[in-house]
Amino acid sequence: MTKLETLNILKIVNGGYGFAHLSTGQVTLVRHVLPNETVIITTEEAKKNHLFGKVQQILQEHPARIIPPCKYYGQCGGCDLQHCNYETQLTIKNGIVEDLLCRQAQTAIRDSIHLLASTLPSPSAFAYRQRIRVQVGERGVVGFHRFHSHDIIPIDACLLAGKSINNTLRGLQDNDDGRKLCELSTEVELHLDPQTGKTVCIFHFSRKVRPADAKSAKIFCRDVSEVERIFFIGADFPITGPYCDEGKMDNIFSVHYPTIAKVNSPIDLSWEAGGFCQVNLEQNRRLIETVLSFCQVEKTDTVLDLYCGMGNFSIPLAMEAKNIFGIEGQASAIRSAKTNATNAGLVNTRFLKSPVHNACIELAKKGEQFDCVLIDPPRQGVPGLARCLARMTTKRLVYVSCDPATLCRDLADLTGEGFTIRKIQPVDMFPQTHHIETVVFLEK
Repeated sequence: MTKLETLNILKIVNGGYGFAHLSTGQVTLVRHVLPNETVIITTEEAKKNHLFGKVQQILQEHPARIIPPCKYYGQCGGCDLQHCNYETQLTIKNGIVEDLLCRQAQTAIRDSIHLLASTLPSPSAFAYRQRIRVQVGERGVVGFHRFHSHDIIPIDACLLAGKSINNTLRGLQDNDDGRKLCELSTEVELHLDPQTGKTVCIFHFSRKVRPADAKSAKIFCRDVSEVERIFFIGADFPITGPYCDEGKMDNIFSVHYPTIAKVNSPIDLSWEAGGFCQVNLEQNRRLIETVLSFCQVEKTDTVLDLYCGMGNFSIPLAMEAKNIFGIEGQASAIRSAKTNATNAGLVNTRFLKSPVHNACIELAKKGEQFDCVLIDPPRQGVPGLARCLARMTTKRLVYVSCDPATLCRDLADLTGEGFTIRKIQPVDMFPQTHHIETVVFLEK
């Protein structure tokens, strides 16, 4: 018989887990709970220093607990905070960042906790994602992976996506040609085109595209009015397309921001199909404004933008600075950054396609320096780069992080190289999940 244990949840920690102790003192991590709840669990998995528990019954609920609106909640591995109201989600996210800062060995990191601001809420708590990626199972069934599993949970709608994406998602299953294309795919990306409000599909094909596939794509576009364009990509061929019955025949997405604080002109940002953009385009405006505020650029300042992508920060910064040097490893992103700079009429930007670590080492060797350095790395952060960053930065460094754990590790390295933390601002780009974007301002 499975042993039942009664726990009091102390806090929510990175990963979205409730943190508690067994009566023996052993650390226990539990999903789908809230602070100060009393729950009965069974052991799901035992590790050397902790175990994972599964809730069987909630004896005392947090007052913010609600019924999750998504019928797939608890099955798919995506949302893990839908069981509490949005205000409490923001508080939990602040707590996750604070907990990680508290647990760092370096005094400079622990002492920065008082600088932690309240999390900036997203304009929309649902229907905010510009894109979703669904997995394809047997007979072309689409869905999301179960938590920590390769099992696919079939879905017909995702509450984090809007109407157009969800109508397309249903069309993939209901339309004969949509189902046919799914059967030949391992996964499908559904992207909202912000300019048209329609959906673009990218099928990850298990083989090269044939004429019959192109025909099915055009029919699918014709039959499902929400679908604007279709692209194919595979392990042995680059992205190809678009395929559509009529309409837009390019591979470009774009978003228009009529107003950005600290910028005097509207901003248009475009990127290629398959390229990166922030999934929460409404909240991205507030993220840009936060970064501009922290960078404090003046007309005489030079700026280095590492992991610049398609110029999400480079373009608005270039409107205020002397010049911008952006570095990014993805070729399509660099093409988009150059295009965005040209379309904005900027003549003070240059962009380089290069692995960021390699480029930084070369710049540091040459003695290159910048008034402000901005970094927006992937989840793994910038391990081993602190010394180069210190050599290149004369005044300010702004770090945009999508993983607070690697952020804290890198902050320890940066403070060890002479930087001082001045501001910490969490930004909620991913409501209903434990994920949090954090912007940190450091001075030399």
